[in-house]
Amino acid sequence: MILLVPGIAYFMVSKGISQFFQVKPDDFSAKPTASLKDIGDGWWEAEDFIYHGIPTRIVFQMPPETEQTPEQINAAAWQEFDRIGKIFNPFDPASEVSHLNSLIPRQTIPVSKDIYAVIRLSRALWNQTSGNFDPTLWSLKQLWQTAEKTQRIPDDTDISAALEWIGLDHVRMIERPERALAFGDHPVQFDFGGIVKGYAVDQVREILLNAGIRAGLVQLGGEVSAFGSNNGNPWRIGIQHPKEMDKVWGVIASDADIRVSTSGNYRQPIRINGKSFYHIFSPKTGWPVSEKVLGVTTVDLKGTTESARLDGIATAITVMGPENGFALAVKLGIDAVILYEKNDGGIGEYVTRGLSGVYEKKPR
Repeated sequence: MILLVPGIAYFMVSKGISQFFQVKPDDFSAKPTASLKDIGDGWWEAEDFIYHGIPTRIVFQMPPETEQTPEQINAAAWQEFDRIGKIFNPFDPASEVSHLNSLIPRQTIPVSKDIYAVIRLSRALWNQTSGNFDPTLWSLKQLWQTAEKTQRIPDDTDISAALEWIGLDHVRMIERPERALAFGDHPVQFDFGGIVKGYAVDQVREILLNAGIRAGLVQLGGEVSAFGSNNGNPWRIGIQHPKEMDKVWGVIASDADIRVSTSGNYRQPIRINGKSFYHIFSPKTGWPVSEKVLGVTTVDLKGTTESARLDGIATAITVMGPENGFALAVKLGIDAVILYEKNDGGIGEYVTRGLSGVYEKKPR
């Protein structure tokens, strides 16, 4: 079974090879339900583009004893994608994130369990990465989106003004009597694009598990979670070649549960006056991160790290650069493949020891 994961990876699933898809800028509007296909041997598959063009796929094997139909399980999974999208879409004025982004300083506001959970994880990552992962970059992202539209690179004054709005140290979490966030003197605006797709995959995976599914796969762009037995075959996840879009750079194979998150600059760079900039920004400098980082793939083979955390760590590694990012992965005990551009224009890679025996470069 082969399934290509757009721009990032492929899996061994059974009905041929799908095409590579373009991943477009973050917009979290989802469709309610994707059509379901019977792909044989008790396996079912549904795929669509959601969140403004992100290729998404759900594959699962129906156990004989479940009371629900495949259609009911599929509908619940896609409705969960839609629910999360409506909470975290910063472009939708009606979303919870947009409401938070409109607050004035010194306000305290109750928040949903989803917002609270993502900010809790974000704060842990913010501390562990010395602030290199930070979800309060919305003002900076808007600045560079405007720069691309006007074809004018922001000056230092513009960037300094945007950086004034950034930092999780301006946000206080309140657990009781209800989940709430309190803001200090600075207005804070959130952009959860570096973590929320992983969170969405985690939540949809739970929907499948709670429905009695024991083997399946959830993929949202570069975020993938596969669990259970793939008909006795390993799950095989291919890493996109960063410069040749029709090729796979390497493959990670696992007979057990596997989660993968990938961040790459080959799909959605910012282009201003003929120059390309990474679509991920440094919360330290306000500038797009170095183009020398061609792709970062973080991996969990032990079932101990959720997709949201892998997503956030991949973002932080991209911000920190190849050497420092690799050191961070080792420090946090996260397996990773980091692709970077060498001085001679070739592609180099850092691979953690934990992937020895499961990662194959340039597969047959």
